Amino acid sequence: MDKIICIVGPTASGKTGLAIELAKKIDAEIISADSMQIYRGLNVGTAKVTKEEAQGIPHHLIDICNIDENFSVAEFKQMCYDKIEEIRSRGKNVIIAGGTGLYVNAVVYNMNFNEENVDLEYRKKLENIAKEKGNDYLHSILENLDPITAKQIHKNNVKRVIRAIEMAQNVKLKSTHMVEEEERIKKEKSKYDFLIFCINQEREYLYNRINLRVDLMLKDGILDEARKIYDMKLPNNNTCMQAIGYKEFFPYFEGKITLEEAIDTLKKETRHYAKRQMTWFNNKLQCIKLDGSKPRNELVDEILKNV
Repeated sequence: MDKIICIVGPTASGKTGLAIELAKKIDAEIISADSMQIYRGLNVGTAKVTKEEAQGIPHHLIDICNIDENFSVAEFKQMCYDKIEEIRSRGKNVIIAGGTGLYVNAVVYNMNFNEENVDLEYRKKLENIAKEKGNDYLHSILENLDPITAKQIHKNNVKRVIRAIEMAQNVKLKSTHMVEEEERIKKEKSKYDFLIFCINQEREYLYNRINLRVDLMLKDGILDEARKIYDMKLPNNNTCMQAIGYKEFFPYFEGKITLEEAIDTLKKETRHYAKRQMTWFNNKLQCIKLDGSKPRNELVDEILKNV
């Protein structure tokens, strides 16, 4: 099979299960495109696939760095390309599955993270804005330029906010013709042929799945993982400190809210995140939509018809 299949969708939409069923059909291995599953020791809150769930299908780019380590989209992109080559060298097909839109974008559209053409003067200006006017003001600049990306990056992650502003500003300054020409050339040079499928779920059904997943995570020990992060006293801009599934419990640990309030907040924030994910996939990726209400075997057949 020449194509590399990508399966995306909001949290709790069934990406993992569908990817595994498809992998069994086409003799494939799965690359995770999830910005939280890369961290070792965070299994429950990130919904990592268990050994039983994997059913013998190898999963890659999971547990590749420590909680206190920095990890960039550029690093993910290169590691993903390397892993694609490795899997294919063994005669296997590749499936990329995950809900981190920026990770999928970086790989599918070969996003350029080269620093050679950075306007250092403009970057310094943005850094000064953050120092003088605060992170909220800097983040508002990104919201005006690219509201979808802004929702994916926390205001305290100043480095990523600045990089996103630079990228958005570069696109804004180019004419439509130049952007289209750049995309054409980029696709011509692309080494891989990606086919993206997005799982769509009816909103009420998806929200019920999210609420149920949170309840199950509580039974499986998500509080212990949240406490581990909290006790590490990491800087506020650390990815894990800002991750949905963990930060909602920090006020509970500090005695500011009850556990029930923390759980309600987590469910609400996860629902909001799922909505943002769908907005991203609909606006940033060219996807073939799948009806998530259909049985998994029917979705597998639908994917194979399009390959």
